[in-house]
Amino acid sequence: MQIRVTFAAAGPIPRALVAMVPPTDHVTSEETNYGQRISLFTSHDEPDLLRSALRAVAGDVAVGVIAGPLATQGARLVMLDVDSTLTTTEAIDLLAQHAGVGAEVAEITERAMRGELDFGQSLTERVATLRGLPISIFDAVGPAMTLSSGAVELIAAAKAAGALVGVTSGGFVQLVEPLAARLGLDFFNANHLETETVDGRERLTGRVIGQVVDRDQKARDLLGFADSAGIDPALTVAIGDGANDLGMFAAAGLSVAFCAKPVTAAAADVAINFPRLDAAAAFAF
Repeated sequence: MQIRVTFAAAGPIPRALVAMVPPTDHVTSEETNYGQRISLFTSHDEPDLLRSALRAVAGDVAVGVIAGPLATQGARLVMLDVDSTLTTTEAIDLLAQHAGVGAEVAEITERAMRGELDFGQSLTERVATLRGLPISIFDAVGPAMTLSSGAVELIAAAKAAGALVGVTSGGFVQLVEPLAARLGLDFFNANHLETETVDGRERLTGRVIGQVVDRDQKARDLLGFADSAGIDPALTVAIGDGANDLGMFAAAGLSVAFCAKPVTAAAADVAINFPRLDAAAAFAF
């Protein structure tokens, strides 16, 4: 089977690691903004076994063993998570801090991480703490959403390759929509915070309206966006950091975990453990 083995790292890539790949004359190597990239085009009958062997000893080097169309073609669609992926921040935490309920929201998040609440339940409980906030809070929180290092470079690399870029987020439309517009993204979806007018001021009701963007919806977003653009799902890349991203990981042609939680990293085709989002371009294009 024809495969592409790609390594990306913030520092030098060990020769001993590269030597574990079956011999080939087709090798590319380049210095990048984030460090170094090496790709080898070769063949292997058990690419999953090779991936496991390489990742077991790779340390901080990100490893991709890529079969199928993406072994020889660039991705045509990149779909990203927002909180802690495209940005270094979590929207609900920023809103909670402004609302003075940061500790309460953190406790709900901890319960979710312990498995006591699923994503929908934890979202409902956390959003309820925001009831009564004026919508002007978005003007304060939006500028505090900090892009991950390399985010702009990854989007530029995708556009240069002719790929579309979208985001699907468990955050909120009121924050994600202006971010997507500023970055020139082709698609976005996020949860919509309900508002009401009280005493002449528009305020949050503490509820989400419409379809919650959970694990299953993220998968639907990726497949739906790909279908609307006439793109084969095998030529899509999903990038995220949490359990809520596992649905789109399963739907995509290639999944990339970015500075992710261990369970998410283990489920992904590629795990990038250093904080440069543009390293994902090494595997996508």
